[in-house]
Order: sequence, then structure tokens, then C-alpha cells
Amino acid sequence: MEAKISKTTLDSSYDLTRSGSWILWAMLCIFINLQIGGGIWGSTLLLGWIILLWVINDLRYGGSKIGLALLVIISVTTLAAAGLLWNTGNELRIYEEMGKILLLALGTLALKDSSKKTFQCLTYWIPIGMAALAVVTYLSGTGNTYDPLRFNLYNIASANISAYAVAISLLMAHFSWDNTHSQLKKITMTAVILILLITLMATFSRGGFLQYIAGILAFTERKKIFLVAIFCATLGILLFVPNIAESFAAVGMLWDLQSLQENARIGIWTSLIRDLIANPWNSLVGFGPGSINVRPLNVFLPIQMQNSAHSLYIEIFYTFGIIGASIGLYWLWRIFRRINQIPSENSWRKLQYGFFMIVVAGGLVDSYIFSAQFLWLTCIMLAILAKRILQNEEIVEF
Repeated sequence: MEAKISKTTLDSSYDLTRSGSWILWAMLCIFINLQIGGGIWGSTLLLGWIILLWVINDLRYGGSKIGLALLVIISVTTLAAAGLLWNTGNELRIYEEMGKILLLALGTLALKDSSKKTFQCLTYWIPIGMAALAVVTYLSGTGNTYDPLRFNLYNIASANISAYAVAISLLMAHFSWDNTHSQLKKITMTAVILILLITLMATFSRGGFLQYIAGILAFTERKKIFLVAIFCATLGILLFVPNIAESFAAVGMLWDLQSLQENARIGIWTSLIRDLIANPWNSLVGFGPGSINVRPLNVFLPIQMQNSAHSLYIEIFYTFGIIGASIGLYWLWRIFRRINQIPSENSWRKLQYGFFMIVVAGGLVDSYIFSAQFLWLTCIMLAILAKRILQNEEIVEF
């Protein structure tokens, strides 16, 4: 009996997770995500704060989770050191990239301890915040800060990265719509989904569309509802986005699949894989974090150097070699097997399947997962993926 009381006390004590606190945190990450000092984002500091609270709370109860955190830090650092051992690059961004990798791992561990009610809260309010940000960005005229022809959320980053955030938020919105009995909340989520679909289409991001389509098809079998939503979003763009014909004509080349043969990504991937093959030691352990610095082939700005592999799989392979890539693929395989073992009536299973497909599909075309400006959102997604969330018989409203 005493053991049961102790466990309950521990669970409730970690509930830094009261709904109001988490709503405030999520909204701050979305709206106050400003760059500080040239390299640190406000949302990253908030993620650090969550990790610190998790560490302090764990130390109060014996530090059982701190051992796992230290193991992650030591493992990543050791593998990174092995890759950097024979790397003679002069401009390594190791501190920046190592920081993002460790924040991603530790943030996921910290958020994984959150309660189901916390995740319900976040999956409801994050889409609302993203939709509100899209509307504010559109009305303020700051939605083309990276590319005059493509829409982006100004405090998130480029159109492609904005599309990644929107795809995650859309899946959360679909899940929240499914898991409420309140008609008012269903109407709210319907409006949010339409706004986010319009936003996704306005980014003209092939990767974003790929992620969303893969995620939604894994999430739901209601193909007709999905097609109706796409139609409504298209109609919304035609009605509310000015000069839409010119915009579509100007970005038509984005949808020309033959252009991929001359795309910057092809040149980057070819160059990075060639480097790995030429160095047996680095093929095993990689070149270390921050080592990507390549001039892609056949691009409009050939003098521009790229610090991203624009593929999650190649980036992990180049950074941590066969060892790191094997660990990453093993984690994905374990997650996939665990999701398959969840009873089909569990509503969280659909959301986890959708997130899994976003990670898998998105990883083919970019390394969004390491974007510093919303590591917090990626950590939430990975925490939901990694957590076994039990389904109650009665839906809990939030």
C-alpha cells in the first residue's frame, strides 16, 4: 500500500503539467520564438527550462532518470569525438550542432514523463496557436521574409520548415477533433484545420505536402473527408490569396519532378556520400556534429555553402556514421513495432502512426528534426511517439 502511495505522489509531483502552465508554455514557444544573440531561440530556452525542471524533480526522488540522461550525453559525446578525431575541417560548428542533438534527446526524455492530460492539452492548443500565428503573419504582411513567392511563418523560418511545423500541427488538430464530444471544440478544430491547410498549400513545400499526406493517410481511413478538406483549402487560397495565378505560375517549377535531377539536394547528397565512401574510419563513426559544409552542384547560387544534408538519414549517417545510422534505424523499428502492438481501438495509436510517418517521410527530403527554432515541437512529437499512452474508456475533455 505504501509503495502505491509513493508512486502516486511521485507522479503527481512531476505534474509541472497543470493545463494552464502548459498552455502558456506552448503559446510562448509559438509566438515569442525570437532569435536571441544571433544563435539562440526563445523557444530553445523554454525547452531548456523544461529539461531543468525535469532534472530537479528527478533528483528529489533519487535521480533514477538522470543516469539515463548522462548515458545519452556520454554516448553522443563519445561518438562525436570519434568522428572528429580525424576530421581536419577548420570551421566545425560542433557546439551549435551538439547542443541541438542533446537538447533533442534530453527534451524528448523530459517530455516523455508528462501525463496523458498534458499531451491532450498540447495537441489541442498548439494547432490553435499555429493557426493564429498564420493569420497574424498574413495580416501583417510578413509571410514572405525568406522567399517573396512562398508563404512562411516569420518567427519559425523558411517555407519548408514552416510546412513541417504546420504538418505536425495539422495531425494534432485532426486528433483533437476526433477526441472531443464538444460541438464548439469540433467547430473550432474544423476552422483551425482549414486555416492550417491553406497555410500548408501557400508554402508550396513539396516536403511539407509529402509529410502531411503520409501522416494523414496513416492517421485516418476517412479518405473522403481528407479530399473535401483539400478542396476547401484550395478554394480558400483562390478566394483570399491575392495574385494567386501569378504565384502558381512563378512557383510551377517546384512541382516539376524532372527538375529534381538538377536540384541542390542531389548535389549535396552525392558530395556527402562520396566523402564517406572515401574515408573508411568516418564511414563507421561519421565526421562529427557540425562538419557538413558543402557546395552543392547545379544550383542557382553556386557560391552558397550548405550546412545541412537536407535529408535526415544522410545527415545522421554523415555525422555519426554507420553506428549512428544503425542506432537511429533501430529506434524507428522499435517505435514501429511498439505502435503495432497497441490495441487498434486506442485513439493515440492513430496519432502515433501519423507522427511516425511524418518522421519517416520528412527524413527523406530534409533534416527538419534538427531545426533549432522549434526543437520544442519536435520533442513533443517524439515524446508522444515514445510514450505508451493508455486509452481510457471515457474520453477526458480538456
